[in-house]
Amino acid sequence: MQRNLSLKIVLLCALMLLGVLVQPLYAQDDGGGVTTTEEVTDSADAPKSLPTATLDVSQNAVGATNTPTPTEEPTVTPTEEPQQQVEPTTYTVQRGDNLFRIALRFNVSRQALAEANGIVNPSLIFVGQQLVIPGTGTQTTSSPSDSSTNDTTTSSAPMTYVVARGDTLFRIAARFGTTVSDLVAANNLSNRNLIFVGQRLIIPGTETTGTTTPSTTDTATSSSDSSQAVTLTSGFGFDYGIEAFLIGQDSQALAEQVSMLGMNWVKQEVNWRDIETTPGQIDFATLDEIVNVLEARDLNILFTVSTSPAWARTSVDEDGPPDNFTDYADFVQALAERYAGRVQAFEIWNEPNLRREWNSTIHEISAASYTDLLRAAYEAIKEVSPSTVVVSAGLSPTGFNDGVNAINDRVFLNAMYANGLADIADAVGAHPNGWANPPDAVCCDAPVGVETHFEDPSFYFLETLNDYREIMLAHGASTTPIWVTRFGWGSSEDTDPPAANNIFFTYTSLGEQAIFDSRGFELGAELGFVGPMFLYNLNACQAQLDSFEGCYYSLINLDGMERPVFAAIQQLDKGETQPVSE
Repeated sequence: MQRNLSLKIVLLCALMLLGVLVQPLYAQDDGGGVTTTEEVTDSADAPKSLPTATLDVSQNAVGATNTPTPTEEPTVTPTEEPQQQVEPTTYTVQRGDNLFRIALRFNVSRQALAEANGIVNPSLIFVGQQLVIPGTGTQTTSSPSDSSTNDTTTSSAPMTYVVARGDTLFRIAARFGTTVSDLVAANNLSNRNLIFVGQRLIIPGTETTGTTTPSTTDTATSSSDSSQAVTLTSGFGFDYGIEAFLIGQDSQALAEQVSMLGMNWVKQEVNWRDIETTPGQIDFATLDEIVNVLEARDLNILFTVSTSPAWARTSVDEDGPPDNFTDYADFVQALAERYAGRVQAFEIWNEPNLRREWNSTIHEISAASYTDLLRAAYEAIKEVSPSTVVVSAGLSPTGFNDGVNAINDRVFLNAMYANGLADIADAVGAHPNGWANPPDAVCCDAPVGVETHFEDPSFYFLETLNDYREIMLAHGASTTPIWVTRFGWGSSEDTDPPAANNIFFTYTSLGEQAIFDSRGFELGAELGFVGPMFLYNLNACQAQLDSFEGCYYSLINLDGMERPVFAAIQQLDKGETQPVSE
């Protein structure tokens, strides 16, 4: 009996001890009842789940007990980590770099590097380009946003930002509270990694919470009106063109290449001295062949007519106007009459603000002299073909103004309007050369890799076009289009080095040429006041054997092979273009 009592006490103690061990699996509610662990996990401070077990204690036999049996393996749900953002490392391309060497330096594959930067052709990288290096960078932790916030959402108006040294789209997006994708869309960027110092970017309207607005810098400005649509009333609207040298070349093959590029216009230089070597005897056969070939491919034609024959001028030094402007007017009238409806436009002379193009003992280099020639030609052409577009000569943006060797193109254009330009031209010609400065750049900080030809506004493509537009607006010519009758960037990467005065050709790689020429067309389309644009040039390497300068700009190299710029222009999204009603 004593032994049985002792055994019962031992068993009772064992049961009490077992109850203590099971106790953490339960919690008491306010009413003293039992609250299961499922109810406990509704608390905001509790873990999402706890191990659970059932206890079955049978009282059928005093000495019979069951041990706890788990119903499932314990489950633990980890707490979500705050989302992390990674700012990747960037690398600025240096002279001599190629994608393979950069990939080797950062221990990544060339394919990964190309994909991270949207590079279609791995051979097309350029000095100053910023590359994102995938798989690198420092992490910064940002707190998850509280979805229960009651702050209101507002939008900020678009503005523009001028790209500074060291900028990337990622950094600009972070600064203004927007995204890289929105910046790409707002600025119609074909490659998110290609932005340039001096480029103006539209900062799209960004959504902000509460009263907080994105911080701005002194370089952020309100969007200008220059990008707004402009109503043009003469000539043709924006379109794609190229200057080709067809005389003495395989015009059929060249016309096919023009079509491959997706161009709608071709500019052909017509040297008067070669077509009318004897007064009254015009060699129409040479031009007939060219017009027939281009017309068969439904290409519009611009004739740029200059260079007087020896019989028409006293001075034979360099190139220059005839002594009698009527001789020139008679020649262009004969061309306009023969090709009425087939040659859509005539550009009257070439760069008359340069001495080498306007060397004369009779007519001084001046806007007054040139507008007299333009007036005579305009009236002669309109007499026989009223629908033919007459374009004033593209001026050379020299930045030089001594009145003997050159006159500043801005000064010259202003003086042309003072001498009646508005009444004797359907469009204003322009040659907005960029030298080695990127298309979006503005004066006067040297872009990466550019050591000369950056010190004057005339060295900048966009600045020249905007300056011309301001001059035209000042003279009430808001509906007159600017025809870009020559533009482009040259490179000496695959040719002999240029002369010292053309050192800027060495600053531009073939890859940059492809990018810059394409972007030039894009900017012309965006500005709204530009008519047809003519890229310089298709084939000077083969056609201009006596002058090597044109070869630097050519889309076809010395070996007859296409340069990278050819494919870049070919792949431009050209959309639809519409002629402007007369």
